[in-house]
Amino acid sequence: MEKNIIAIIADGEIVHDISKILKDVDIIIAADGGANLCRSQQIKPNYIIGDLDSITPENLAFFSESKFIEITKQNHTDLQKALNYALTQNPTKIKIISAFGKRADHTLGNILIFQNYDESIPLEIYDNFGVMNLFTKGKYELKLQPGQTVSFFSLSPIKGLTLQGFKYPVTEADHVNNFIGVSNVALKQNCTIEFQKGKLISYIITV
Repeated sequence: MEKNIIAIIADGEIVHDISKILKDVDIIIAADGGANLCRSQQIKPNYIIGDLDSITPENLAFFSESKFIEITKQNHTDLQKALNYALTQNPTKIKIISAFGKRADHTLGNILIFQNYDESIPLEIYDNFGVMNLFTKGKYELKLQPGQTVSFFSLSPIKGLTLQGFKYPVTEADHVNNFIGVSNVALKQNCTIEFQKGKLISYIITV
């Protein structure tokens, strides 16, 4: 399958190494106010999607080559609209940048969007400290550096959770409400996670 990596730039705190994250990206989507962030970083997105009420007028000329897609549904956030559109473009991976760091309600709303994500397309969420990934049931191998910090969370029940290769291992644990595993540490390069039911969020520190 030919790669088609899509980046969605939201309207949160600017991620400082954004050019590095975009290096292998094929399509860039700005989620409404994320266009202002793009302008500040000299990034010209392929698409600008949302209700288009957050773009400052002085930035419009910069986006002469971008395609504007106005979606006025108020029961979806601009990030949801951008994510839904990205999924129609046959992506092999979706990177979301700057979804956190400003208003707490927006941050919490975005976390719940990711928690509700049920697609098979890998989703990566970047901020200034690391990258977040979402996993559904199964077994996965993480490529880490010994000593690298990684946290794990489930926002709902999770069954049969096993974490191997970490300072604080877990073996076939069931959590009826949620799981909070802050600041675990990789002991080797190839670490594994496995669980039978639920969703797991990892947050790998990269700085």
